[in-house]
Amino acid sequence: MKKIQVILFIVAACLTTGSFSFAQKIEKRTGFLKDSTTQMPIVLASVTNLTTRETVMTSSAGKFLITVKPKDILSFAAVGYYFDTLTVAAENNTDAIAAYLKPLGAYLGNVTVSSRGLNRYQLDSIERRQQFLQGIAGYMIPAVAKANSGAGIALNIDRFSKNEKKKRRAYAFYESNENEAYINYRFTPELVASLTGFKDDELQAFMQTYRPSTTWLRSNLTREDLVYYINAELKKYKPTRNEVR
Repeated sequence: MKKIQVILFIVAACLTTGSFSFAQKIEKRTGFLKDSTTQMPIVLASVTNLTTRETVMTSSAGKFLITVKPKDILSFAAVGYYFDTLTVAAENNTDAIAAYLKPLGAYLGNVTVSSRGLNRYQLDSIERRQQFLQGIAGYMIPAVAKANSGAGIALNIDRFSKNEKKKRRAYAFYESNENEAYINYRFTPELVASLTGFKDDELQAFMQTYRPSTTWLRSNLTREDLVYYINAELKKYKPTRNEVR
């Protein structure tokens, strides 16, 4: 009798697990990313599934294809824009994922800014941090300084109460997006295209496949480092048919 009960328990567990797996079905979803003001597509921006850590790039038409399941959180980062996130709908939905980013008010493009000794990325980072801190905490904006790595703006996170888990989680989301923004700032389509000769879908495929990590970039701070990296990866690259059109 006990043996039968054990078998029934295992069967029930398998059925329950199967039902849960079905409810949490993983699938490839298409989407598009646009400028919230002009409605124009945002090209070669990064889209990250914060649950799986998968990052894909938008195409020349602002489209992307990413693996998701219901309730996953997607984050979006592009040079010259504020960050944003959205939660994948809980119910089965075959519609394209629509996302929009608000442009930074003071964006001037990928140029070096001599004022205050900060480059364009660092100034953009300050603006994004100000909006973020005001939005989640209502705190006065803390003083910022150049990070030791040269890869962004340092911030004293002790300003956040250690007991406020939601704020800490929001800050972790923000830092993840900031890392993606730094990669986008350094690993630019202009640089990659100039070295590979790729454009449009082929450029997107290469940049998505060989996107460097922030750890690597912060240890390799010169343009020459990136040129060497791109040329080395180009030797390995085998063109593949891009699924996003």
